[in-house]
Amino acid sequence: MGKKIYILILLAVMFGCKDVLDTVPTDRLSSEVYWQTDKDAEYAANAIYRFLESPVTIISRDQMSDIARATFETSDETKVEADIADPQTTIFQNTWNELYSGIRRCNDYLVNVGRITPTDQAKVNRLTSEVRTLRCYFYARLVSYFGDVPLLKKPISIEESKTLTRTPVSEIYDFIYSEINESVAALPATTTEKGRVTKGAALGILARTMLYAAGNVTGTDSRSAIYYERAKVAADAVIASGVYNLLPKYKDLYNYANENSVEVVFDKQFVKDTYPNSVMNSFGAVSLGNNGSILSPTIQLVDEYETINGKKIADDPSYDPMNPYANRDPRLSYTIYVPGDALPNGAIYDSRPGWSTTGDVFGASYQVSKTGFLPRKYINAEDVGQSNRSNCGINMIIMRYAEILLIAAEARIELNAELDVALNYINKIRQRGDVKMPELSGVSGQAALRQAVRHERLVELALEGNRFFDIRRWKIAESVATMDKVYGMRYKDKTTGLLVSISTDYKKKFTSRDYVWPIPYNERQLNSNLTQNTGY
Repeated sequence: MGKKIYILILLAVMFGCKDVLDTVPTDRLSSEVYWQTDKDAEYAANAIYRFLESPVTIISRDQMSDIARATFETSDETKVEADIADPQTTIFQNTWNELYSGIRRCNDYLVNVGRITPTDQAKVNRLTSEVRTLRCYFYARLVSYFGDVPLLKKPISIEESKTLTRTPVSEIYDFIYSEINESVAALPATTTEKGRVTKGAALGILARTMLYAAGNVTGTDSRSAIYYERAKVAADAVIASGVYNLLPKYKDLYNYANENSVEVVFDKQFVKDTYPNSVMNSFGAVSLGNNGSILSPTIQLVDEYETINGKKIADDPSYDPMNPYANRDPRLSYTIYVPGDALPNGAIYDSRPGWSTTGDVFGASYQVSKTGFLPRKYINAEDVGQSNRSNCGINMIIMRYAEILLIAAEARIELNAELDVALNYINKIRQRGDVKMPELSGVSGQAALRQAVRHERLVELALEGNRFFDIRRWKIAESVATMDKVYGMRYKDKTTGLLVSISTDYKKKFTSRDYVWPIPYNERQLNSNLTQNTGY
């Protein structure tokens, strides 16, 4: 695994099994035996990285937005999309459990690390700062899903867990802000052990969290200007560090050759045979031997990509409806497989009925895309043809430099300050080496720039799990993620020569309650002090 962080199975034994929230396990190794050396701290810190969300979890969140839909209609995501999920829906409990499991490991580390007698105090300080930052990351994800949640800073007993109450999001955001600002001093700017939290990763997590906080999704924390300023300062610090830059080619961001590139601010590391993920089997084409992509991109996403002239397709006379995917923002072809694209094995992807006999044709089976489009990011030739297509070693980028630039731009736009700097950051992304979209010129004023940065976030970060959160913090989900039909590809019918637009009677419905998820049923059965979110 080289310089990557090893995830040690031994630590799973040491930390024990899941219990309510953050309860102390009873079957772990004695802390008197374990917590003695620097290596003990290192192994314990390493094990926490395992609890970062998986690529499948992160990417699939965009199913529950306007830019994709769930392919398999028995999934929990379909219930969330249709607004029929309830507190017993498994996705809510699983998300709660996974994030609190990470927090419990962090708390266990932090309460025990003081027991060791370090030989390298600086190293232990660094590891401790990593753990504090990871705990902040887990909390940031929790509040973005559920709103107010219990804020736990140390391990607790089962009995204590039954008396917990929900902590207001404002307190949790202040805790994250304080923790990360205190931790960055002990974190390195760069590290040879790829995947570890660095200064840039910590500040990036802070910037993203404060940007989400500014949206006041719960309606209980109206300090938007403070949060935008905090987001700007944190993002600016990442930019000023000089450590990161845009990778010259967008299409190279998600392949094995460019793992740990100059654009990666924070990622989750994987290795085939040792600690793999299932990206290929979860998102790859059926014709590549996979189970089919669990996510089907929508026409709303495809139509958002401008023509190469920098215009919306409805505003550009050069746009050809009969050849709808030609002469578009290159990021379209780097993000989505459309009919005519070459798959990683060299075969041509074609989902058009009547034009192909491959297993990818729309309607051929329940496994194929319900829109005719497939996600392209992280689908690599190295993972094609192997007997176990869940044995993928590609790293999952959690945050990259393009997002940092967009956070710095959006924060300025919302503060209505340094708008020229915001525009420069947007244009820098548009002018990436293999994108070369026309620079935005003549765009001025807060409203116009707000529209520009939101567009850029959509097309630049599409199918990376960000849209799910963006439409919530912008309070636009009720309009953009409510659909009586979900539309997919447009293509020329082989027999009639007419333009065909496919659709499915798949309903998406987003109401005001859906801005936060419900507190899981089992949690409230175990602790009646945990109040329920409105509408559930």
